[in-house]
Amino acid sequence: MSAKNQKTTTYSLDWDTVVNLESRLLRDFLSQKTIEKSRELLMISIGARLGLRVIDNLHLQWKDLMELQVGERFVRIEKKTNKERVLIMSTNLKEILDSVIQIIQPNPDHFIFTSQKGKGLEPMSIQCFNRILKNTLTEYKIRFIGNCSSHLLRKSFVVGSIKKGFENGDHLSLIKVSRLIGHSNINTTLKYTNFEASQSFGLYELD
Repeated sequence: MSAKNQKTTTYSLDWDTVVNLESRLLRDFLSQKTIEKSRELLMISIGARLGLRVIDNLHLQWKDLMELQVGERFVRIEKKTNKERVLIMSTNLKEILDSVIQIIQPNPDHFIFTSQKGKGLEPMSIQCFNRILKNTLTEYKIRFIGNCSSHLLRKSFVVGSIKKGFENGDHLSLIKVSRLIGHSNINTTLKYTNFEASQSFGLYELD
């Protein structure tokens, strides 16, 4: 396979990096109050905190999330698998959504991630999503390894959740997260998240 046609792997961001970026984007949105900044903020928050595939993120409408309360469960049918995915509204995501909704006052029937031509009535393309995401990471000087695509956000959710579980003494967190995102085989989750490689990077810091 030529270098031009080689597929580049997408790696997750460290969760602290995600949270820091989210905080900076929220600060800038509250200062500028623009649709563009709200979109960048929600790409990171929704993408990393729900862990959905990009196609499912793109088909979210405001009414799907705006009335949910913290801790409330809701169901999405995944477009790729046609399986039910049970999600929970987290405290952080709720606070960010409320801040955005209060300022831009979106139409509940509009798509959250919409194309400029669609004006809320059509979701943006995956290519457009990826381009905006890469521009955002570049603007905020977020370093990433491999391919910068929407998959980076889903992987950040998965790896961050597994790592948090292990740090809290839950040695079954890998299995739990694997089931949560709908994988029937735990090996799929390991490959899907590049988990071995991501965690092995820490071995370079030996005491």
